Amino acid sequence: MQLIKAFWSDTDGIILPYVTVMLVVIIGVSVLALDGARYMYLQTELQNGADALALAAAAELDHTPTAIARALNAIAKFGSTNRNVKVADTKFLSSLPVRDSDPILAANLTNDSTRAAFIEITVEPIAMRTILPASIFGGSNVVTAGAQAVAGFDQVVCNFTPIFVCNPFETQGMSYSEATEALVNASNDPVGQRRIIRLSGTQNLSRAFGPGNFGYLAPTTGSLPIDACGPPIGGGIGQAMAASRPTTCLKLSGVDIQAGNDQAAMDGLNTRFDIYASGFQSCKDNYVADVNVRKGYVAPGNVNWCNAKPSGSNWPITDALAAALPVDKNMLLGAAGAQRVDTAIAVGNGTWDCAGYWSVAHSAGPGKDFPPAGCTATATISRYSVYQYEMNFISDRSPAGEIGDPQCNPLGIKFRRVLDAAIINCGSSPEPMSSDARNVPVAGFGKFFLTVPAPSGPTLYAEFLGLIKPTDDVNHDMVQLYR
Repeated sequence: MQLIKAFWSDTDGIILPYVTVMLVVIIGVSVLALDGARYMYLQTELQNGADALALAAAAELDHTPTAIARALNAIAKFGSTNRNVKVADTKFLSSLPVRDSDPILAANLTNDSTRAAFIEITVEPIAMRTILPASIFGGSNVVTAGAQAVAGFDQVVCNFTPIFVCNPFETQGMSYSEATEALVNASNDPVGQRRIIRLSGTQNLSRAFGPGNFGYLAPTTGSLPIDACGPPIGGGIGQAMAASRPTTCLKLSGVDIQAGNDQAAMDGLNTRFDIYASGFQSCKDNYVADVNVRKGYVAPGNVNWCNAKPSGSNWPITDALAAALPVDKNMLLGAAGAQRVDTAIAVGNGTWDCAGYWSVAHSAGPGKDFPPAGCTATATISRYSVYQYEMNFISDRSPAGEIGDPQCNPLGIKFRRVLDAAIINCGSSPEPMSSDARNVPVAGFGKFFLTVPAPSGPTLYAEFLGLIKPTDDVNHDMVQLYR
């Protein structure tokens, strides 16, 4: 009995049962924490992989006909370097729901490369066996982790002239994709880049814009230089056309059309040719001309070049006194000596008389007998290349005394005659084109070489130099995650 009483009264080691019970709890919680950490790591790895895949693919969605194919190639290339992340599903989207919490619907999907602006990537889920035997408690010993990401692309151009041109290479009946493909093909075709394009203003049009029509844009960010030196009319559009680097930005995904004063715009563009009119006379220091402004003009008494005028009634057709860079031969009407420009043709055929131009524009001077290679009566070179080449012979004179140097404002900057413009598929745009259309998608941002200044009306002649490249200083490719 004494032994029993002593054992009953002995408290040594009484904590052992509690420790035994708590040890089970501590180990269970530790294992649960370990499983949680393993799951979070797996989930994070999958999400990072999905994000990287979506960003890599979205970077290719530049709205050109090969965009989706290049995006899929980017996904395949990434998958070959990360075998732990495999793509289960890929969807291309033209738009996103208004709220992030809203599901993506069929209306948001597209298979058209020229409309695909976003991509949704879903990666294959991975099953992870837990260390904690959750089945004892009625749970599962396997948990599954998955991930999904949505990324998108937009091209933003800044210090960009707020002007649009209806795709000159779009023909009636083309789909949006076909029109964009025609534009891309022209951008990559040397023959296409020497075809002259007749650009016509749209101030008096409200709808029915066609190939070669041009108009004006409300900047996405920035503003028109309303208070800058220049004509008081036009709300700053003339000053923006005259500026080398206007403080405006535009987005590929959508631009807003705005009405503009064609005459103010043409006067602004003409400052690039050393022509200052309608309020620009006092702005010569603000808007210097190009270094090569040869344009087929004559001056009163061969002295006052600030009052120079086109040579002959059929300008820009070359005459005996002066020569401007000619239009293409299929744009001419009438017999030699009495020709005029056919205003019904918007795009030329790329064949032009370079030899005739050179013989008059460079009739006297070091370059008289040294035209550029290919400068023939049926030229196989572009006017833009001739413009650059004749900078070597800038002092050559025409019979009327015109030289290449600007003479009204002697300062000059190279390539001022290159005009940046947003190119819109006006005939097939999903947003109907009008003088006040909103959020109109841009087929591409392009560059045009102005061959001659604008005459009294809103008409320009230009060569298409191609689309803005990612390496151009005005370009900013914006790739980001949305979901």
